Amino acid sequence: MGSRNRWTRRTFVRAGVMGVTGLSLDRFLRLAQADSAPAARPAAHPADSVLFVNLAGGPSHLDTLDMKPDAPSETKGEFKPIASKIAGLPVCEHLPKFAAIADQYALIRGISHSSGSHPLGQSYISTGNRPTPALMYPSFGSVVGKERAGQPDLPSYIAIPNSEWNAGFLGDALAPFKTNAVPRPGKPFQVRGISLAEGVTVDEVHRRQRLLKKIDRTFRDTETNSQLLEALDKFGQQALSMMTSSRARAAFDVAQESEAIRKHFTDDEFNQGLLLGCRLIEFGVPFVTVTYAGWDTHTDNFSGHRRLLPALDNGLEALLATLNSKGLLERTLVVVMGEFGRTPKINVNAGRDHYPRVNWSLMAGGGVQAGRLIGGTDRGGESPDDATQLKPDDIGATLYHAVGIDPRAEYHTNTGRPVMLVPEGRVIDELFA
Repeated sequence: MGSRNRWTRRTFVRAGVMGVTGLSLDRFLRLAQADSAPAARPAAHPADSVLFVNLAGGPSHLDTLDMKPDAPSETKGEFKPIASKIAGLPVCEHLPKFAAIADQYALIRGISHSSGSHPLGQSYISTGNRPTPALMYPSFGSVVGKERAGQPDLPSYIAIPNSEWNAGFLGDALAPFKTNAVPRPGKPFQVRGISLAEGVTVDEVHRRQRLLKKIDRTFRDTETNSQLLEALDKFGQQALSMMTSSRARAAFDVAQESEAIRKHFTDDEFNQGLLLGCRLIEFGVPFVTVTYAGWDTHTDNFSGHRRLLPALDNGLEALLATLNSKGLLERTLVVVMGEFGRTPKINVNAGRDHYPRVNWSLMAGGGVQAGRLIGGTDRGGESPDDATQLKPDDIGATLYHAVGIDPRAEYHTNTGRPVMLVPEGRVIDELFA
């Protein structure tokens, strides 16, 4: 019997399960998780989870946390600087809440690379490796999910509401689970993949699962080894656990948070995504991304940032306040950054263009020493200063170090090629000193 017939039989049964549960094939793949056991973590670095805030599109460094008030008007732009709790750090006037709690974060400036497109920039900041067509590196969440397996009834890597980050050579079984939505205040939040289709009972799901296992045993010996089939198998186990777990449903139910917690977050999608992210961390999810898109301000940079900054300002404060109140901050590494900064020179459309030569990142929790100001840029915000030699590889190495994963650990592709996680990165030791 040919492989095509074997696949058709298996797919037929899979399709039956997906139909009952209301799930798509894409959701099967995205929810799959690996069986790796958690690796030992050095006690000196207490983080066992990561919440990565991805400012997709690339915010302007000059109009946020790397302002140059003495620069010419065509560079410094329209926003005024205000003092922050970090000595010597002026920040944008539209970030007053952050200014008041800036010393609870560490700020890294002058991060530099040369990947000027959004896909390449996102690939770089999500893996800590300069993009190359020869190899697709896994994103941080896939590696952390592999090494820090979370609870059996929840994915180890969750993206709110979505993400283009992927598992690279590790395979689809370690891709992120995308919520595809965020909670809305006062309305029930349902995540496709953990809710049963209308009229379907848990008993019926178990019955279909038993049938699936029976068919799998029948054809087990005739199937070839396939990364796709492995992902489907692992998802099946994860999906069943999620759908039949009241704890998993509770993890996504932000309405169960106290009023004291919920009131920290404004009603916009970004803040509600952060609220969900904090709850998922509390329920043991090792890696969560919250994406805040819209920063690609080639035109009307200042009106765009005026629209985006208030939610960011509130979210940066609410995020730390919530993690602190839950006792989670010390064991959770918070990272905030986009794929690049924006051009110092304002263009003819009152916008700023892609500028990978300069970027910044905020970090907090996970053993990071709050209030640190690391790196910098020259007077015009055009280049890292003479003392700064930082790149996304270093952010990647530092992230892995914080969660006790050796950034030079050697993995193997499915062809057996040995690959280090972040071969060119160095841990930013000043963050932990």
